[in-house]
Formats: sequence, structure tokens, C-alpha cells
Amino acid sequence: MNKDNIIVYVSSRNNYDMLEGEVLKNIDTEGFEFINVDDKSCDEEIKKGKSICKNHDIVFLENKSRGVQMATQTLIDFINNERPKCKWILCFQHDHYPISKDFFANIDNRIQLGNLDEFGIIGFNVLDKGGYTKNSYHEFLDNKYPLGFLGILHLSCHDRRYRYLCPKFNETLLQTDKWADPFIIEIPMWASIGINVEKWNKVIKPTTEYQFHLWLPDIAMQFNYNNYPCLILPDIYTLNDQQLKTKYGIDHSSAPGAKRGNDYHFGKYSNFDAWSKRWGWNHENITEGFEQIKDNYKDTLIWDYYHHDISTGPLKSFNI
Repeated sequence: MNKDNIIVYVSSRNNYDMLEGEVLKNIDTEGFEFINVDDKSCDEEIKKGKSICKNHDIVFLENKSRGVQMATQTLIDFINNERPKCKWILCFQHDHYPISKDFFANIDNRIQLGNLDEFGIIGFNVLDKGGYTKNSYHEFLDNKYPLGFLGILHLSCHDRRYRYLCPKFNETLLQTDKWADPFIIEIPMWASIGINVEKWNKVIKPTTEYQFHLWLPDIAMQFNYNNYPCLILPDIYTLNDQQLKTKYGIDHSSAPGAKRGNDYHFGKYSNFDAWSKRWGWNHENITEGFEQIKDNYKDTLIWDYYHHDISTGPLKSFNI
């Protein structure tokens, strides 16, 4: 393995007890460098975070601005100056962690082979603690449930019946051999993703408008607009367990937690106005909004996704 290829990353905001109690317990980086970017925590939490990171040999950076997009830019600026060999960053939320065996080694192997060079983002097969458990992982390996929660297909699923990957949608459309190979998707599940550092440097323009929610969908759309696809690796699994937050006094649902502002990691909730300003349509009203401006997206993956019938299978899959 070439451990310089990957940096593992979390963005923390007033939740360092959870970093130490959950993230470090559940994410074994297997020797890859771990970096924490603080997103404007209060002074007491910054002090705690620096101590935890020092004790666990974690690089501690402070966000130059505000929001997860800008925290990611802070990390990439650090990489450009201090870690030029790094090709991918793997980002996790505090309630989300890998469960596949050799998770990082598997990804690193694909990086070394050049199989991921053309992609902006990689996403994984996400199991949600509400429907699955870490112990049921073997059922996925036996192909009883080949796909979990993959992301938000809000363009190719602009038909409202399929807008989100609900369990019924998974069972009826996604549980077929068509989805067995890695395939491109508009927006991977944001709780655990990989980002191509070179491609970010080429096309991404981060904003402070999204403190937490919508930060990754906006990044994925920028990649899609520039025809760098987002790839799902269905043979690599992560587990999303929002209930972990309740042990630390944080609401299990990200949305209510966000509304509490500075008390918790999430901060200001989704800025749908910023989304509309950047992309030209309402994030929650695809059918009518995007139809009016779709010609603006010709010759991009966004156009392709909008006109793709997802019931026929992925827009494109890969044998890697």
C-alpha cells in the first residue's frame, strides 16, 4: 500500500467528545494519516479538540472560514502545501464509519491502479442502523441485500415517486445485477465520501453558504457540471448510526440538531436560496424548476441524469 495516497478527514464543531468516543473507536485508519478540521467551535471545545488530537496523533487544523465546504478547502490547501502526494481525502461524519474489511486498503489499491482517476467523488454502500446492523453485513456479502442507501438521485429520479432511495425503491429497482458493478450516480450519500484532490483543485468553487446541509450535493453537482462523475463502489460498506449522537446530548436527526445553531456541529440549516441562485432551480422542486432551465446544462452529466430512465439501470457502470 501507498499510504501517502489517502488522508482520512473529519470536520468537527463542538462535538469533540464524540470524536474521541465514537470516531476514533469505530474508524481504524490502518496507518493512514488522520486530520481534523475544526469548524469554528467555541474556545472550550477547541482546547479540548487540540488535546484529543495531540493524544491520538491527529493533525488539528482550524477552518479558515465557516462550513464544511470551506473546511474541506482548508484541508486541501494544507494538502497542496504540505502533502502533495495525497490523491484522495476520505471524509466521515461522526456517526458514520466503515465496516468493510480492508476498507482503506481496498480503496488505496484502486487508486494505485489508476481506476479512480476520472472521478470527482466516490461513495459507498451505506447501511443505515435503522434498517440494518453491523451484524447483518454478511447478508450483503451473500447478495441477499446487494445495495443499501446510496445517495440522493434528485435529477434522474425527478419523478417524485423515486426521488429518494427509499427501501421500497431499493427492493424494486436496485436489487438486480445491473447495479453489481461500480456505477456513477449524481450525489453519493454525503455521510461518507471520497474526494479527488486533483479534480477539486481544477473545478470546485466552495462557498460559505452551506454550513452543513447541502454542502456535498453542491460539490457533487459542480463535478457533474464539469463531467467528472461520482462513483458508487457497491462492494465497500459503511454504517450510518445517527443514534450515536444521543449519547452526547445531540438530537439523533441532523435537521433538529442544526436548528440549535452554535450549540452543535451542524450550525445553520440548509440554504435553499443559495442552491437556487447557483443552480437555477429549487432543490426540492426538480420536475418543474429544472425543466425550465435544462438547456443550460446540455453537454454535462446533469443533462444526462435528467434524461436517464433509472429503471433501466445505471447511466454507466464500470468493471474496476
